[in-house]
Amino acid sequence: MQPSLLVGTKTHRELDQLLGDKRRLIISGTSNETAKALLVGSVYSFTPRASLTVTENNNNTESLSHWFHFFGVEVERLHPIENENEEIVPESLQAFLRFMQGDHTQSFICDRDTWDAPFPKYEDLQKRKLILKEKQKINFTEVVETLIDLGYSHGEDIYLNPGEYRRTGDIFDIYPIQSDNSFRISLEFDAVENILSVDADDLSITTQWDGPLEIFPVLYEHTASLKDQIPKDHLLILDDQDDIEPSLSSMVLRFTSFPESQENHIHLRYLSVLKFYTLTDFLNDVRDKLQQDWSLVVVTKRIDELRAICEEEHIPFTVKNEQRKGAITLVGAERDDLLPHSLQNPDLQCALLTDREIFSLKKAGKNRSVQKLALDFITSLVPGDFVVHMEHGIGHFEGMTQKDIDGTEREYLELTYAEGDKLFVPVDQADKLSKFVHEEGNEPVLTRLGTNEWKKVTQKMHEETQKIAAELLDLYAKRAKARGYSYGEDDKEMKRFDEAFPYTETPGQLKAIEDIKSDMENDHPMDRLVCGDVGFGKTEVAMRAAFKAVRDGKQVAVVAPITILAAQHLENFKKRMEGFSVRIEVMSRFRTPAQQKETIEKLRKGDVDIVIGTHRLLQPDIEFLNLGLVIVDEEQRFGVQQKERFKEMRANVDILTLTATPIPRTLNLGPHKLRDISTITTPPPGRLPIITEVRKYSDALMKQAIEYELKRDGQVYVLHNRVETIDAFADKLRELIPKGKFVVGHGQLKPDELEKRIKSFKEGEHNVLVSSTIIENGIDLPRANTLVVNAAECFGLSQLYQLRGRVGRSKTQAHAYFLYHGAKLKDDARKRLRAIVEACELGSGFQVAMRDLEIRGAGEILGASQSGTMHTVGVSHYLRMLKAAVEDLKSGRKGDIEEEINVEILLPVQAMIPSYYIPDEQERISVYQKLAGSEDEKILKEFEDDLKAEFGTLPDNVNNLFAVLRLKIACRRGGVVRVKMEESADKKEIVLTLHPSVTAKEIMGILKVSPQWRISGSALKITFDQLLPKAKNDIEWVEELAKHVEGLEKTKPAKKK
Repeated sequence: MQPSLLVGTKTHRELDQLLGDKRRLIISGTSNETAKALLVGSVYSFTPRASLTVTENNNNTESLSHWFHFFGVEVERLHPIENENEEIVPESLQAFLRFMQGDHTQSFICDRDTWDAPFPKYEDLQKRKLILKEKQKINFTEVVETLIDLGYSHGEDIYLNPGEYRRTGDIFDIYPIQSDNSFRISLEFDAVENILSVDADDLSITTQWDGPLEIFPVLYEHTASLKDQIPKDHLLILDDQDDIEPSLSSMVLRFTSFPESQENHIHLRYLSVLKFYTLTDFLNDVRDKLQQDWSLVVVTKRIDELRAICEEEHIPFTVKNEQRKGAITLVGAERDDLLPHSLQNPDLQCALLTDREIFSLKKAGKNRSVQKLALDFITSLVPGDFVVHMEHGIGHFEGMTQKDIDGTEREYLELTYAEGDKLFVPVDQADKLSKFVHEEGNEPVLTRLGTNEWKKVTQKMHEETQKIAAELLDLYAKRAKARGYSYGEDDKEMKRFDEAFPYTETPGQLKAIEDIKSDMENDHPMDRLVCGDVGFGKTEVAMRAAFKAVRDGKQVAVVAPITILAAQHLENFKKRMEGFSVRIEVMSRFRTPAQQKETIEKLRKGDVDIVIGTHRLLQPDIEFLNLGLVIVDEEQRFGVQQKERFKEMRANVDILTLTATPIPRTLNLGPHKLRDISTITTPPPGRLPIITEVRKYSDALMKQAIEYELKRDGQVYVLHNRVETIDAFADKLRELIPKGKFVVGHGQLKPDELEKRIKSFKEGEHNVLVSSTIIENGIDLPRANTLVVNAAECFGLSQLYQLRGRVGRSKTQAHAYFLYHGAKLKDDARKRLRAIVEACELGSGFQVAMRDLEIRGAGEILGASQSGTMHTVGVSHYLRMLKAAVEDLKSGRKGDIEEEINVEILLPVQAMIPSYYIPDEQERISVYQKLAGSEDEKILKEFEDDLKAEFGTLPDNVNNLFAVLRLKIACRRGGVVRVKMEESADKKEIVLTLHPSVTAKEIMGILKVSPQWRISGSALKITFDQLLPKAKNDIEWVEELAKHVEGLEKTKPAKKK
């Protein structure tokens, strides 16, 4: 695809000119590899150049090469010249020579190790090479001596290896080290008669060689890195290699998220497109963009389906190879093609989307998004990751590999353990692996296979999770048993309240309101988390719930983390509920003791319907007459103890939690169904994503950012999180920007003083607020449209995200600058800041929390510390153990380590996902894990439908895989540990090995299905012909076998107490 199809033919010409003039260009703001390849393709479309791209590792090299190719830039890969055994690799030398020859516009790419590796000095090679031409007079003995000097040796065989020569009579054969084949030179006395090129496979095929034959040396003394040798006219492209300092003579294009200086720096805004949760969200976004005259390109393998969707939804589109404003251009891709990452650029008003964003959506928008998001997160394995295998411990994931076992191709996940031991995990057991999430610099120690060490760790963890699970369950069991209050259906007044909402509800809001109302009408106490980006209308959702409670004569407590926020809620609730006779009071440290006393009294008597306050509401002296609903706002500011205080107060109150970034701890509980989660992902119409830049601090940048905002009559919010220096910092800013009216706020001021200052900022008397993080908690500053965070590297990801949500609440384009200090950022801080730039869209709080889970290593589930003792076994494994412990306790099993029945299936069936069906290996691994982890047929069926919807009709191998997984589920329930096909001379037999816990009564069950089964020790056997002699294909007999195995479990329910 030509880059111009997306960005137009003239875009980025200025980048090409800058490169030509300054020979140095630094670009930030490219969110992914596709964006980088697109830019390079654009620049080349003006001036084709010879180039070398340096990227981090093998994976990056492969994917970047792929995207370069996608945008029409062909690249060749450079490798170190020598392999591990210090032998020259001819192909690598050839590529190096082609790269160095300089008279070309070819592009090359290499990884960081290759860039740092020693290469022979090109000029030495040039000086020492031997050249032979036709009719040239030579002294043969001297030629051989020169060759030996260059490192060539005599070949014993007529098939020469690179670097060998051989003479028979007047024929002299030589295989130059840099060539793909050998050459035959005919000698006549002391002259070269002619030179023939010999076919590499068939020595009898030769072609005339025109021109001189160059023979490069095999041995070389002098080496230098690529940095010192790259030809002057070559462009060096650095992909996030911030520590490479190229030589001054090189022409350099540097992609970085952290530009060191402003010189020759351009910030472009290629943002990732976040996954939409429902088709409606997606179509709304597309319509919205097309109305603003965006041009959208969709790369698809299913062009006909897309045409149909566009026609049905009346969306303008074209299938011609052209860019059209306000329309979608559909670009077809082949079945085996990899699809690029999606990206969008609000400045250029263009976006690139693929099947991935579209076909993974359900029209019905089933509310599985959270479950699936959590699964996606836990299953995204990439080669190079550390993984935890349930039975074998921590290993290093190397990737997928295929092996031929007894004539059947099977696919395995390859792991390396301590001391280089290998483990191959069959794909139907992929669910036993989970990603080991660790903080940078805390890499885990690999487990040794075949030792007791992992068992001990698991034992200890088991005890710990058992304890936590008991506490958790106790708490949740109280709630499940507690009969909460069941509210009546909406009355007229409630409907009138709903209709009085001055805006149109977004689909996300409607869904959340519906969920909450049905929770309230049910007689279980509600415990729901509403996760929605700042300003996506969570408050309205809460007010509907509060109003419903009040209509049924219940009291509502709204708890906010800080006083100012409570005051803001009071204002909003009063305004929204005006004319509905609801009695609203506030409890906070801004009220005098007398006022507080009066309110407490009213609460006790039931003269207050809604009380809004800080954690003052959690103190023991506060009693309610009839508390029905607690609304916790901005949950991440409360400790677990404070949250639990409510649950102790009444096991049967409804709890509704609002947050824009669920902290890891609550998120951990979410995916495992201990909490219900509603997500609001649709922004109110017309809101723009916040332009986010991560830059190094400089006074000039600070001045520029603040002055830009003041020019358009907005307000700026500057965050400086050190109270001891905040006044000095504000004074410095006053000098820098004399026009600004500055006010300082921090937590050490007297409450009244702080309130007064923030109020003056809200009312517009000041236009720059310099404050500590006290402002982070949901305070609404509608006119603040620029945020500057000083020393951003010191914040957690959830915090950064919350902060950014403080600006951009109106329809004005908002800016957020995260400024860091110091030349070198820690990797962890880099990762955090990169994540915040990637989460540039609205509605991405959820993704951020997922990343935060990953970076901060998930919080302890119940403890007060956020960074967890789970490092020993890894987050996802820990969650899995906790979930198992919870389920054990739920079903009344004792906490002994009960062996989970592991099923091994050894049948001659090709059950796997072919790479042409899901080309992206990472995605394939993730699908295997989800499928293998499916605990019942229903989930398996859902995944099957998803696969069909996302990738098209299932190939036979994939259908086989589903059949095998269904058999595995049946085996697990029936207590079968192994299914094997044994072949002897005259017959094939299927053997089921049973778990010791299977009873005779259960074995009778399978005999009822088919009396042909024979009992032999702890195994059951049947011949293949007796099972299903007329099977047309593998699926039929595997499904028949599953039906038989189901016979084993029919009597199970009787055992349950």
